[in-house]
Amino acid sequence: MNVCFSGLGGQGISLLGLVLGEAAARSGRNALQTQSYGAEARGGASYSTVIISAERILDIAPEELDMLVAMSQPAYDRFVKALKVGGLLVYDSDLVKPADSGGAGIPATALARKHLGKELFANMVIFGHFVKVGRTVEAEKAREAIAASVPGKHIESNLRAFELGYAHSL
Repeated sequence: MNVCFSGLGGQGISLLGLVLGEAAARSGRNALQTQSYGAEARGGASYSTVIISAERILDIAPEELDMLVAMSQPAYDRFVKALKVGGLLVYDSDLVKPADSGGAGIPATALARKHLGKELFANMVIFGHFVKVGRTVEAEKAREAIAASVPGKHIESNLRAFELGYAHSL
């Protein structure tokens, strides 16, 4: 399974890759996560790819994606070409307008702002939605991975954001 989280610096894209990799490992699978972000810490292009497999992983740069999570229009425009036919697109419908009507959009930024008071939790809102529709990892393993990956004082808020996205109706 090849997954790409994409967006802008400051949106927590690298964290999403780390959390998915951790959740996959907690599920007994192999996971390899790589990341890239622009020189500008905030606002530059950012992406994180995660390869999940029951077998040994020998490639670090998948040519095709099974799933794409896009949190900005430039990220969507860049990576949608790599999404396999029949692959899953999950996107922040506040910030991304897909070329066709496919995919699973969620207003992650608006939901984070409204329910948590900060847009910075939009990444965990979209992650919850991704876990629900993508069925790549079990929700409980995702929760454990979030708790293990974010600073202690932010665990509760990140888990609330995850649940918000996970409960969002399709």
